[in-house]
Amino acid sequence: MRPDDSQLLWFTLVCVCLVATAAWLLRRNRSGPACRTGWLLLAAGLGALSLLALAALVGRLGPEHLWFREPTFYVAVAILLGAVIWWLRRPAPRLLKYGLPSLLVGLAGLGLALTRMDGRSMPLAMAMPTLGAKAPELVYLDQSGQPRSLSDLGGKVVLLNFWATWCTPCRREMPLLSQLQRDHGVEGLVVLYVSLEEPQVLEPFLASNHFDGIHGRLERAADYYDAGKLYPLSYLISRDGRVAYRWSGRPRDEWLTAKVRELL
Repeated sequence: MRPDDSQLLWFTLVCVCLVATAAWLLRRNRSGPACRTGWLLLAAGLGALSLLALAALVGRLGPEHLWFREPTFYVAVAILLGAVIWWLRRPAPRLLKYGLPSLLVGLAGLGLALTRMDGRSMPLAMAMPTLGAKAPELVYLDQSGQPRSLSDLGGKVVLLNFWATWCTPCRREMPLLSQLQRDHGVEGLVVLYVSLEEPQVLEPFLASNHFDGIHGRLERAADYYDAGKLYPLSYLISRDGRVAYRWSGRPRDEWLTAKVRELL
């Protein structure tokens, strides 16, 4: 289950309280049980903040909580950097002073690499801001076999969705996209579903499953779209043809609806 805004906020507040309590205990006690408790609380708080930052960085909190959209990510990073500076200013043996931060950075890097290698992480491009880039041209075949292009939909808000019949998350997401098409089609929204699969696979599936919008088949797509690397992938394109948002997986209904209305 992916957390919502309030859950992330409370989690971050608890971590901040742990770190603050640890700092208070360590400032008042140089040794003894209270000092040991302080170090334990500090490790727990900073460890939890590190996991939060890593999850936002690789997209495990959902597309609506990617690092550049998530305020708690910046809070976590600021506290972690503050902790590093505090540690480096403490009197300690050189090996411990510099070795411990190096070890922790190495572990964080290893964790990041492992999440990238497990097959579930989104393409790197999906974890970065779109910067309002122009959507590259996309040519697809409609259900009658005629070639169509993304530029034919100029002046519309386009929700471009890459999917596959075998992809369970795709099939769970498509009813939401279909509902958006019904709700906002008259306002200028077009949901464009595209797949790299063959007609003999697509046609039976679409014959027994109705989803409002335009359906197309791709033979290839510009590298920008990362088509085929992970499903589902979606791009929300403004009326002037610029990519406003992109994500992998199913976002929260209210988040996606708000972003669509923002562009209409």
